[in-house]
Amino acid sequence: MNSRLSFSAAILLLLTACGGATRNNAADSVAVNDTALNVHADNGSSLDVQPLNGYFVKNTIQVNDSLTFWLIDNPATFDSLFGVAKTMNNKIDRPDFGTQVVVAATMPATFYGTQIQLASATTDDLTNNAEMHFVAAGQAEKNSYSSTPLWVGSIPKTGRTNIKVYTGDQLSATLTTKE
Repeated sequence: MNSRLSFSAAILLLLTACGGATRNNAADSVAVNDTALNVHADNGSSLDVQPLNGYFVKNTIQVNDSLTFWLIDNPATFDSLFGVAKTMNNKIDRPDFGTQVVVAATMPATFYGTQIQLASATTDDLTNNAEMHFVAAGQAEKNSYSSTPLWVGSIPKTGRTNIKVYTGDQLSATLTTKE
């Protein structure tokens, strides 16, 4: 029993003396007050996007481009573009136009069950500009009905902002808000 205790103590002492895993990092050898370090503040962050559920593009709106983007800052324009798809079980997310603007992406009607998704959304905290990357994926099989794909989301109002919207990595449009 005494030998087990001695062995455990020796292992513990050895681990403590070695200091754990060995690292050979160039950063380990740099002095803390070295002014030659190339340090940049991370000025990018995730854009706070709230997807809005329960809407469809009204039949009076003709979408002709492969991917069309809107920036909406008031309820009258929002209501003129989108109808409410209310069922017994769904919740309709209503944007707060006092603190938010709405970004919407849509495509022409299709028979292939296409969905538009937001792949990423970032903001540059220094310039107050944002980037939103969208992708669209459809089913391989043709449906007997057509539908107009739509993605709707709200982002905070933060002053004058340029929002670059991309289809994948291809810049599609630059939306500008003025406040």
